[in-house]
Amino acid sequence: MGTQQFTDIHSHYLFGLDDGARTLDETLEMLEQAASLNITHLLATPHATELTDDAFSEQVVQRFEQVRKEAQKAGIPIRLSLAAELFFSRRLMDWLRYPWATLANNQKYLLFELPLLDLPDGVGEFIFQCRLQGITPILAHPERYIYLHNKLDKLYGFFQQGALIQINAGSITGQFGQNVQNVALSFVKGGFVHFVASDAHETKHRSYRTLIRAYEELSKFADSTFLNKLFFENPQKAIAGETIKIQDVDDEIFAKKSDQIKKWTQRLKRKFFS
Repeated sequence: MGTQQFTDIHSHYLFGLDDGARTLDETLEMLEQAASLNITHLLATPHATELTDDAFSEQVVQRFEQVRKEAQKAGIPIRLSLAAELFFSRRLMDWLRYPWATLANNQKYLLFELPLLDLPDGVGEFIFQCRLQGITPILAHPERYIYLHNKLDKLYGFFQQGALIQINAGSITGQFGQNVQNVALSFVKGGFVHFVASDAHETKHRSYRTLIRAYEELSKFADSTFLNKLFFENPQKAIAGETIKIQDVDDEIFAKKSDQIKKWTQRLKRKFFS
């Protein structure tokens, strides 16, 4: 792996805001761990939920500034930026007025998640509205939404509308089970992934170490140029608000099962009857 650097656009190191770090000491432990692993830039992404309001927004900004100052005081060599993991809801577009709604307040990219148990209505319309405003939505860890595993055409539709895809490092390493791991790897191999992020919550299990392990796992079949895009170049561009080039994707892994059966049948006919 050599001198590979990492930029992580999804982690929960701001203490006392969600299910991530609980105290300032835990936050600093997370940042120290990240720096020791050659992660040079971290995006804070606390959960924004239906309960998010102006008071919570002020707390997020204040907490981020506090952490940044404490990290500098502690001499931790890492760059910090602010955003949020926006839970898909009817209030999501209203949050765009907050300074953490887009990555580093760049008004170009945002990170959003879906419910874990069921696909809600209106996701396509939300992506459409974002694109109208010049914002590219990044869908967090779609490989973890089990209901999408049999509806990959829906996910592919979101991609075609302009959404980018971030998968969790822990999904690649099998942290969320074999099924999720298989889907995550198929996304990478199909050219469907734009970011790999840690989604770190602490320093032991859901930690920044998974980012390094995921890189090592993917390096078994992917070259360093491609991996550098997923782990460093694309994340840096997203934070800076720069354009990210979309690579070619393998459409077949997202086709409806009936469409896949038709294609397989056609191939068999060509093979045996042509």
